[in-house]
Amino acid sequence: MKNNPRLIVAFIVLGIIALLTAFFFAAFKREWVTETSLSSGEARYNRFFALEQILGNMGQPASSGVLLDRVLPGLRAGDTVVIGDDIGRITPVQAGRLADWVRSGGHLVFAPPIYASHDVPLLDAFDVLADQKDKQVCSTLSVDAPTKNDAKQSSMTLCGFGFHLKAQARTRADVVVSAAADTALVFARVKEGRGTVSLLGDMRVLSGDNLKNLPEQQFAQRVLAPNFGQGRVYLLYELIGNSFWVNLFLRGWPALIASLLLILGWMAMRSERLGPLVPAPAAHRRALLEHIQAVGEFLFRRDSGRSLHRLACDAILARLHRTDPASVMLKSHELYAWLAQRSRLDANHIENAFHSPANATAFRGSMMTLARLRSHL
Repeated sequence: MKNNPRLIVAFIVLGIIALLTAFFFAAFKREWVTETSLSSGEARYNRFFALEQILGNMGQPASSGVLLDRVLPGLRAGDTVVIGDDIGRITPVQAGRLADWVRSGGHLVFAPPIYASHDVPLLDAFDVLADQKDKQVCSTLSVDAPTKNDAKQSSMTLCGFGFHLKAQARTRADVVVSAAADTALVFARVKEGRGTVSLLGDMRVLSGDNLKNLPEQQFAQRVLAPNFGQGRVYLLYELIGNSFWVNLFLRGWPALIASLLLILGWMAMRSERLGPLVPAPAAHRRALLEHIQAVGEFLFRRDSGRSLHRLACDAILARLHRTDPASVMLKSHELYAWLAQRSRLDANHIENAFHSPANATAFRGSMMTLARLRSHL
């Protein structure tokens, strides 16, 4: 056993493996790393996709879309509408219907535009913003951390374009958030009839990856608090005045007319023409095949096809000898049996095909058998 070299080599290999294993576990440590990937699917274009999922998990009915006209007929008291696009795209008729709905008990959330407020029908319908202009402002908000582990997430910074409320609207406001006293606001909630209007300096706080932290989630619930749990939340991440088909017929009519003219021209080009009949053009001739056919007919008429039959048999045998040189030694019945085995044809038919034909019927049968035999070689 001591003189067995294989056993010594095995112990050395096992020792090396043990050392490498110990070094690996001593030098490397397993760690879990979380990487945030790019958004895909609806999350790429719907800024309120995460908010919609969070509300659904909380049992609050919510839906997102782009057509305000489709939402307006179904609005009820207790519903909430969040507009994430420029409210300047809202028409005066839509603004009036939204104002009537808010005063009957609805909750509207939007961000005031940077440009002049008197050019915006929705702001004219509520008349809550003053004409004072301000710049980007930020305010730090504190939230309650449910556990000690979340203590580092107990505050958030709310930034946005500052705005000012009129004095009458300021008296109806139950929540105002600003960087300091007598400065521009970044969030305000104003009572309007039986409903509520919430104004945010920037809607990004409710969209995208901003809702992955606890303070932003609590602030989003605070913004939607007036009608939370009472009705449905409609999240409009973009405002499109009309549907695709309406825009197609209202704005795309030049392209439709051009397409119609192209279709009519194509139909006129492809349709039958009226007038005298034009003789059909002569069919294309294949001169080589005609010469071959003429040669075959000549040979058949000269000796009843025997010379043509002999040429066909010689061509079959020459092809066989090229593909299988050992077949040169085969003669008579052995040759016919070998051909029958390769082509799966009857040996008697093959033998009859190699015999000189007695009449035209035998000639046609022999040539057909030889043609089938050639296709198998």
